[in-house]
Amino acid sequence: MSNVSTPLPSTIETAARATGTHTLRAVDYLRVSTEEQKKGYGVARQSKKTLRHIALKQWTHVATYKDEGVSGSLEAADRRDLKRLMEAAQQTSRPFDIVVVPDARVIGRKGRAFWRWVWALEDIGVYVAVVADDYDNTTAEGRKKMRRDADYAETEWETIRDRTQGGLQEKAELTEAAHIGGRPPYGYCIANKGTAGSYLVIDQAEAKVILHVYELVVGEGLNLRKTTIRLNAEGITARSGRAWTRDNLRDRIMSTAVLDGVTVFRGKHAKTGDDGNPIWGESIRIELPRILTDEQSAELRRKVSETAKQSSGQREFYPLSSRVTSLCGKAYTGISRASERETARYYRCAGNAPRDPSQKSCGCSYIDAEALEAHIWKNVTEIASNSEKLQELAAEWIGMAEGDKSALADRITDLDQQIEGMNASITAVIVATAKQSRSAEAIEAATTALNEELQQLQNLRDEAAEWLAEMEESDQRARDLRALANMAQNSFPEMEPEQRAAILSMLELRVTVTGPVPDGRRGGVPCTVRAWYADAGLSVPAASLSDGDWVKVAPLLPPGRMGTVRRSVDAIFYKARTGKSWPDVIKETGATIQASKHFNTWKSDNTWARVDTALAEVERVHLPEPELLPTMVIEGRVDPSVMLHAEERSRTGCR
Repeated sequence: MSNVSTPLPSTIETAARATGTHTLRAVDYLRVSTEEQKKGYGVARQSKKTLRHIALKQWTHVATYKDEGVSGSLEAADRRDLKRLMEAAQQTSRPFDIVVVPDARVIGRKGRAFWRWVWALEDIGVYVAVVADDYDNTTAEGRKKMRRDADYAETEWETIRDRTQGGLQEKAELTEAAHIGGRPPYGYCIANKGTAGSYLVIDQAEAKVILHVYELVVGEGLNLRKTTIRLNAEGITARSGRAWTRDNLRDRIMSTAVLDGVTVFRGKHAKTGDDGNPIWGESIRIELPRILTDEQSAELRRKVSETAKQSSGQREFYPLSSRVTSLCGKAYTGISRASERETARYYRCAGNAPRDPSQKSCGCSYIDAEALEAHIWKNVTEIASNSEKLQELAAEWIGMAEGDKSALADRITDLDQQIEGMNASITAVIVATAKQSRSAEAIEAATTALNEELQQLQNLRDEAAEWLAEMEESDQRARDLRALANMAQNSFPEMEPEQRAAILSMLELRVTVTGPVPDGRRGGVPCTVRAWYADAGLSVPAASLSDGDWVKVAPLLPPGRMGTVRRSVDAIFYKARTGKSWPDVIKETGATIQASKHFNTWKSDNTWARVDTALAEVERVHLPEPELLPTMVIEGRVDPSVMLHAEERSRTGCR
């Protein structure tokens, strides 16, 4: 049903109330999948259609939202720009009245992905217009057309998916050493590449490297780290052409393809159903030509395990590893510097120790592990102890608001009425056709279209009912959240690091560093001046020395030119009071680099203890707490689906 040059009747009233005008404000939403991008289709092509449509309708275009390389099976919360669009639609002063899409497939490829965001907009008076076939969901005819397109999009998606998965399954079962897709495992290359009959063969150059590694580990007894160093020293690079890293070497050499001559199609990462079995077909064990014999593989496994145990020792636990993002965008991981000083635990940015020696360090500073973990856990405890905050976090995961229940219930009631009416229409057609003494084939032909529409309504009703059921489960989720809040108040302080890590995983905690580590902590090296005062349990002189104070300590110190020694003393006190780095202290006090050397010498020969004793009467201030942490943003959400009930939780050791 065409609406060309005709404003939408249902939304014009909304627009008039919001803006005092009869011109609708439109945004267009564009989406292409990765596969469409590979075929050369892009959002620019879709944009031409939507902008032309908006102009023909005489609407005002106010914004464009676009998701590129995004599957149509994903819901709104998982599409970056569609999520932004939905957030904008919820604003009190709504910036638009209608969303224009080039065709229904852009809305979604599955019922859940298609209808939920369309309904959410519809409930607040924002509608969706589809350029293809020129319809919208403000009229019964438009909604009927949208249902048909939604069914077609999902059917088409399922057909493509089934055809693709079925073809892969058949290839895995029938083709020797079949290549199913992606990069081949190290040691192998693709024969007949680009054809349906592609398969894996041994890459002789990479196989030579594998055998060389075998000789280094088994023959010479090197561990993987030393083997990595040897390979790089010999100019042997990884497949990428870059230097080897220990982790890269381990993953390539210790793969099942190299050690067992096998790859598994639909293995441990395959999508499974409720019964735990792969959805698209059985797991297939694909035999590959062997690079190492069974005996060589067993010996390599034994040697790698043996050398790893010898070099591992007792490792510290770092619950925030990979949960903290640095200023350069890389992840922080735990690192011990106990060889340099006691209890030296830090988090180091991955970019500060690049795996490829040819890459430059990012320069991000170390972060004190104890201070960071205490700060994060304090915030987590506060969040987990706040049941209202947990409810907000859970609502984000659930993807729905409590207030939507009534609108959804009304929609189900309306669909039930439509289904009842459609059944009545089908019955009437059957009776009328039968009265005309028509055959069963004639009756079927007369009711085919009606039955199809009835099925569409039933599918829509099932989708709405499923969504409502999920919303009604929120009561159980609320009980889970209250249990977590109670556990936080009673048990969080005594939790072991491993238990804390489990809670952080439940909360899906992410930390983003937004500022530099304070100067005194940039290298992860503690302030030696502060350490001296802290160990001695002393406070610090509150100001630079007066002439009278200098007279008391001068005889204890070596002479210096132009007041160098006196400036060093004042600089040492200043550093203890502020915790600043030596370069900043020197700049701000006028001292020289000798100040640091003076302190180290005077500390070693006990001179500094005598100086401090001589100044026992001067005014002092408490040793300030050092700033150890940069500014940061702490984010998380609760996934109630992974939460345990009280009786189960008591068995986890978390209580």
